[in-house]
Amino acid sequence: MNIAHCFLAVTLVAGFNFQQKNTPLPVIPEPEKVLSELETQLTSTSPNSQRAFALYSEAAQLLAKRGNYEEANSLFEKSNTLTKYEPDSVIIIEMNLSRANMNKEEGKYTVALQTYLEALTFYQKRRNANAQLWVYSYIIELYRATYNADLALKYIEESEALMANNEVEMRPKAYLLHAKASYFLQFQIDIIDTPYDTTRYHLDNALKLAEEVGDSYLIGLNQNGLSYLLMHNDPSASDQIIRYLDSAKGHMLTNERFRNYTSVLQTLALHYTRSGKPELAVDITFEAIDLSIKNNWTSNLGDLYRLAGEVYYELGQYKKSAEYLNEALGATKKSMAEIHSMELGELTTSNEKALAERKLLEQQTETELAQRRVARNRQALIATAIFSVIILAVAIVSAVLYFRLKRANTSLKTQQGITRKTNAKLKEVVGQKNVLYKELNHRVKNNLTVLSSLIYLQEDGEQNETQKELYQTLRHRIQSMALIHQNLYEFDQGLNVDFQQYLKQLIPEIAAAFGDEKNVTTNINCDSLEVNIDEAIPMAMIINELITNSFKYAFKEIDQGKISLASEVSTDKRIIHYRDNGPGIQDDLEHDQPQRLGMLLIRLMVDQLKGKLTYEGGSNGVYFRIELP
Repeated sequence: MNIAHCFLAVTLVAGFNFQQKNTPLPVIPEPEKVLSELETQLTSTSPNSQRAFALYSEAAQLLAKRGNYEEANSLFEKSNTLTKYEPDSVIIIEMNLSRANMNKEEGKYTVALQTYLEALTFYQKRRNANAQLWVYSYIIELYRATYNADLALKYIEESEALMANNEVEMRPKAYLLHAKASYFLQFQIDIIDTPYDTTRYHLDNALKLAEEVGDSYLIGLNQNGLSYLLMHNDPSASDQIIRYLDSAKGHMLTNERFRNYTSVLQTLALHYTRSGKPELAVDITFEAIDLSIKNNWTSNLGDLYRLAGEVYYELGQYKKSAEYLNEALGATKKSMAEIHSMELGELTTSNEKALAERKLLEQQTETELAQRRVARNRQALIATAIFSVIILAVAIVSAVLYFRLKRANTSLKTQQGITRKTNAKLKEVVGQKNVLYKELNHRVKNNLTVLSSLIYLQEDGEQNETQKELYQTLRHRIQSMALIHQNLYEFDQGLNVDFQQYLKQLIPEIAAAFGDEKNVTTNINCDSLEVNIDEAIPMAMIINELITNSFKYAFKEIDQGKISLASEVSTDKRIIHYRDNGPGIQDDLEHDQPQRLGMLLIRLMVDQLKGKLTYEGGSNGVYFRIELP
């Protein structure tokens, strides 16, 4: 998707070159071994059989557990084509739950939630309390992953009510207790203000129950959670933290939970960094990064790169720290874009499905009405024939027709009422999808604003002016993208952005960042310029860089600065004219690092939009001409 390419371009502009550390990685078997064993077993199995379904399903679930998501997805698809050969619906539901857990780890929350709710309904009808408890735990974990504390708490309360009214086994109870403990760990400060002792109590109980049932994987999860809690609340417990994390690493490797293994490494590296031993965190951090890149675990790369930036900052290597923070920004924005794209695609598909169902219902109604008209005509013809034979028969037939028509009219009114209700429901569904779309953009905007605030905090405490300027530049780029998402949910324009309105918001923000030292007037004439959602972010980055460069370099020796933006729109071309009255671009531009990076970003964004960038300025000012298809 173009937005994802945009984020990749930001990463390239940061000038980052990843260098793998010479750290020995654990011996992790490749997915090829599982696939090879599956191929061998399939040679002696009918391709269309229950046995083939079982082989594909078991291999897919194993790969999903290991974190080999691409290979697992392929096998899940093959399993789905063979479900008609599996008579036990419980086995199919369990396979779907495994795939839903994988979808959740990949950030496909809507797909995962739909599967969870279908499974929950399935087990509720069968009064299977143990299976319901497993699904409740999965849903709680999903709402934790999406920072929805209220819904997570709701399902915790429902699961506790289920356990109060039914006898349940220890393993699902242990997993539910872990999900509950993780809820308190995640939201103890930001949302529910739970004291440290209460959170520690829940985590200790979860670990104790996991040890009682002998669930190695669950033991590792709770040890990692306890380490994280102690690290932030009791730094003196360093030895206990390291013991927990070393044990958790072993449990994750034993259970082939390689994705969780990287989470334990991340906690350990963070502990070393926060406890004043960043040199011990370097190899651990890059071990986690290596595994994530190798297995395409993109959703956690942003946090790992951010950790690398923090490690190098504590080591005093500020240039490397800035490079990794740039990389973290790119990975985080790419993950947001993918989630945004995925959610938007699902909403669109759901909306199209609703419209198709509505159209089909209308066609069915038309067909039924036509059939009724044909039936009435046939009956009228018979009545006419009978009338010509005998008056009495006509009277009898007329009476019959009367009652039949009465019933038909009653039925028709009923169908019309059903059609009206269906249309109203479909209209409500479409409205809900629009609300969800606006909420999604609102959340993305809020996330970008939070990210901008975090960078500002880092910038505010920075003494190095070069580093401080780098943080300021990053904030401007993030804010320009946040404004795009703000426009998408504040103005009801579907998937298009009114760029005139957007520029009126962007330019004052950039001007405010440079204070009152710049006396600049702006003239914006882009009323005819609209861009779709795929073009919005690259366009925002281009304009942000041009305006920022003008404020930074064009008006140093000018009392009254001027910036003008204008657009021309025709049937096959859009042209944007950008001017300022500064000294223009000088011959030694290649030696001016900030401007060179800004221009590189502008060219990358124009190329991504398949446009053409022309510079025609001189000593009287900058003039850029941007042609877009």
